[in-house]
Amino acid sequence: MHALRDFLFVGDKGVIRRKQYEAQTNQAMCLNVVANAVIIWNTVYMQAALDQLCTEGYPVQEADLTSLSPARFEHLNPFGKYYFPIDQARNREGLRALRAA
Repeated sequence: MHALRDFLFVGDKGVIRRKQYEAQTNQAMCLNVVANAVIIWNTVYMQAALDQLCTEGYPVQEADLTSLSPARFEHLNPFGKYYFPIDQARNREGLRALRAA
């Protein structure tokens, strides 16, 4: 979790520089929201990938699952521009397709 938050906290090089308590709290809470969004996304899609592996007949061992973490961030670009097409998301059914290995 610390590594994920450090990765996401790109402004001011990861230092809370605001003097007002309310501004500090706001900055920390925004970081929590973004970190939680990444974890939810990763959890949903990791489970979808595991389900697909099982469906395709690949064995998924309990011991393998202990090394998985939804706090991964290698697939993220913290400096990118993101577009969230709300209308398109409302019309979508299910998850986006998983990438083939």
